[in-house]
Amino acid sequence: MRFDAVVSVRFLQSAEGGRRTDIVGQVYACPLFVAGRVFDCRVLLQEGRAVLGESYELPVAFLFPEDALAVANVGEDVSLWEGRTIARGRILRVAGRRLQE
Repeated sequence: MRFDAVVSVRFLQSAEGGRRTDIVGQVYACPLFVAGRVFDCRVLLQEGRAVLGESYELPVAFLFPEDALAVANVGEDVSLWEGRTIARGRILRVAGRRLQE
């Protein structure tokens, strides 16, 4: 699978309005919000699990990368969605561009 970006996100706990259970599996499909727009994506869960309340750096593949990469800039805030916001973070890398710390 090719990846278009890497995001740093923290999955919200249930008490914060996040999911009720951890995400289990290698690939998680969900909408990703960035720059006021929403894009379908696939997120690679490298450890096969995303634990609520924890932070991760995750590779992202957009279903329509040309549209997403036109607005997805390094350092932009992002959120993952599953009927509600389940994770928040920012973009670290986008197709050859990297966040300068």
